[in-house]
Amino acid sequence: MRPSTTRHVTPRRFAVLMLPLLLVAATACGAGTGAIPQADTGPIDCPPVAPRADRDAELTWIYSVDNTSFDPDKITTNNSQMYLYPVYDSLVHVDAAGEAEPMLAESWKLSPDGRSVDMRLIPGWRYHDGVAFDAESVRANLLRHRDSEGSFNANRLESLTDVQVLDERTVRLVTDASAGPLITILGGSAGMMMSPASFDKPGEDVKPTGGSGPYTMSRYVPGDRVEYTRVPGYWNPDAARLAKMTYLISGDDNARLNAVTTGAADVTFLRASMLRPAQESGLTICQQPSLSSYTLNLNTARSEFGNEKVRQAMNVAVDRQSISLLVSGLCQPAGQMFPDFYYASSKNVTPPRHDPERARQLLAEAGLPDGFSFDMEVVNLDVYQQIAQIMQANFAEVGITMSITPVDLNKLAEDFSVSKSVDAILFEQKAESDASVLTAEYYRPDGFNNPGGFTDPEMVAADEAASRGATPADRAPQFTKLFDRVAEVQAPHITLCNLTTPYVQNAKVGGVEIYADASRQFRGAAINP
Repeated sequence: MRPSTTRHVTPRRFAVLMLPLLLVAATACGAGTGAIPQADTGPIDCPPVAPRADRDAELTWIYSVDNTSFDPDKITTNNSQMYLYPVYDSLVHVDAAGEAEPMLAESWKLSPDGRSVDMRLIPGWRYHDGVAFDAESVRANLLRHRDSEGSFNANRLESLTDVQVLDERTVRLVTDASAGPLITILGGSAGMMMSPASFDKPGEDVKPTGGSGPYTMSRYVPGDRVEYTRVPGYWNPDAARLAKMTYLISGDDNARLNAVTTGAADVTFLRASMLRPAQESGLTICQQPSLSSYTLNLNTARSEFGNEKVRQAMNVAVDRQSISLLVSGLCQPAGQMFPDFYYASSKNVTPPRHDPERARQLLAEAGLPDGFSFDMEVVNLDVYQQIAQIMQANFAEVGITMSITPVDLNKLAEDFSVSKSVDAILFEQKAESDASVLTAEYYRPDGFNNPGGFTDPEMVAADEAASRGATPADRAPQFTKLFDRVAEVQAPHITLCNLTTPYVQNAKVGGVEIYADASRQFRGAAINP
């Protein structure tokens, strides 16, 4: 999806999820006594909802970072969507596996040419402030998401050219290419519905009153907690099995785990350093592979990164297995943006083998037998710096000198994607509701996270074709072509490993799902008897 030439599009915020793993070891190769505990990285489902779950119960989740806004257009990080899911329903729900299913749009149908989609809305629902949920309100929301100054959702919706009201319950969404990707895009903040009476209402970003979801936000203490109360008569009772939910906030991993252990909270996510005490606690651990990854991104307008053989050399110089060991196996070595279980990946691309000799040969072929030097910025949190140190040693082995500069997360994004003043960055590539959002950002020459303007005609053609597909089955062969080509030319977006997402919870929690896109949603969760 390219920036529009007919309307203003604000560059999308840099999608980085701040998940520092405060590790108990500084090296990745320990063995025997004191070795880093390795996780079972296979899928483990969380317990289901019991037949007589307590509908008057409260669930308490404890997370590591605060919200940035309760307005879907004013959030500044993907993490913040977590705090919005209880308050705002979207037109579409993207399930834990990444598939689109009905939500406020009870059905949809693509046009024969695939460029538009007609959505039929659920009947009889109202926003929390009493305003009717109808086609006109959907049109107002989507245009606001796309066009409002600084909107977090502007780039997600840049392919949307028109929203037509066909009748009170039907809207037609028209795109400049294909409406297929738009369907899943509408499963996140870009599809969240807010009462038009609440648009830009003073205080709405702190205490929302015009939501459309199963809960209202009843209390917010910045940096401490968010409390939610169930909406009477919510249209989908099975999605709102709890009377209340509380999201606690603590950046201290030990405190979060202790809260679940003592019963002060019901569920939290795990970092690598929390695995062993969580296992010893007797609590329930469940986990699923995600679409997120640790990634090295290169600016091809700087250093030697415009040279394909240099990028190929760096790709095989990295010891991905050591990085995986460092994070207790919770990030599996990878050679492409998405893991192989996802439809948008290529089954032909495997994790590159650590091969210093091949890396030195490629550097010689690139005309750099003595190597070169560059600077890499990393988030100023432990896990990124520890991964960076492994890479620093890997590169030094083949003659590449890499300096490491820890910076604040916001500065990382500003330096790389906005001012374009840094050579490379190490970060967590956060998943999106649709693959096309990420591929456009990294593999199109005008992509927000492609500051060097790297381009390859075959990659662009495959990405455009994948974006035109109506269904995942239609799009998968084009994504295969894309990632085969990405690996062949080694695009300046080097995936290190694909992450696994583990949760820990007490025995009474049921129905929690772990989403492939790493979103934190508790739709349908319950407290079992």
